[in-house]
Amino acid sequence: MAVLRIISWVLVALALMVLGYDGISTLKSGIPAISTTAEILGIMGLELNVPEGGIGKLVLDLPMSVLLGLPGVILTLVLRPID
Repeated sequence: MAVLRIISWVLVALALMVLGYDGISTLKSGIPAISTTAEILGIMGLELNVPEGGIGKLVLDLPMSVLLGLPGVILTLVLRPID
């Protein structure tokens, strides 16, 4: 249980780091910039080729902060300690 709580907080922290990257990109370019999962994976050197119109394409087009943050927040709320 404690390991899952740590994983959930790590997911939230990673989502906040991606949001920070988006904020820096927005300040640098002057227009709002939200990084997709494919863009972040490309920065890390992981190029994924998926067929058009599938679930893989949907996941790669989602903002990375949503893809990491939403499960992290849900797990954090579900796994909170109960007194």
